[in-house]
Amino acid sequence: MRFSFLCFILLPLWIYQESLASAGTAILFSPDQSIQEALFNEMASTRSTIDLAIHEITSQSLAQALLKAKERGVKIRIIADSKQAKLKSSKITFLINEGISVKVLRGKDHGAMNYRFAIFDGKKVMTGSFVWSEASEKWNYENLILIGEAEVVTSYQKEFERLWREKRVIR
Repeated sequence: MRFSFLCFILLPLWIYQESLASAGTAILFSPDQSIQEALFNEMASTRSTIDLAIHEITSQSLAQALLKAKERGVKIRIIADSKQAKLKSSKITFLINEGISVKVLRGKDHGAMNYRFAIFDGKKVMTGSFVWSEASEKWNYENLILIGEAEVVTSYQKEFERLWREKRVIR
């Protein structure tokens, strides 16, 4: 009787704590913490969508992780900077050739599309200074914040959708 009473009281508290943790915030700083590993984990646990607005992608391992997510049935959309996408080191052409939906933009008046955020399943946002490159993981001081608060995610999703409809698409 006492055990079932404790379970009755503690189980809802544990569930509430878990929901707070999943909707909470995590902050990472490289090179002391692996931001790339956090990205791999998020991509691996994503079930339906990844929307990525990124200045550049030069990391082959992160590009492969996106491809693995696509192969599991995750719908992926990427918005990247048009100048960076044309560089030899860019993985954007590789991702396009693999069937991932990509739009490249430039900023107004020859500016850059300089965002760095990803939205996972419409429930979590990762944003920060981290560029999807090997140098960012190994040598740079970078930061990344993972946010699960619904209002924040909604704001990022609205901005992504606005960019996706943008008329200044280069490719």
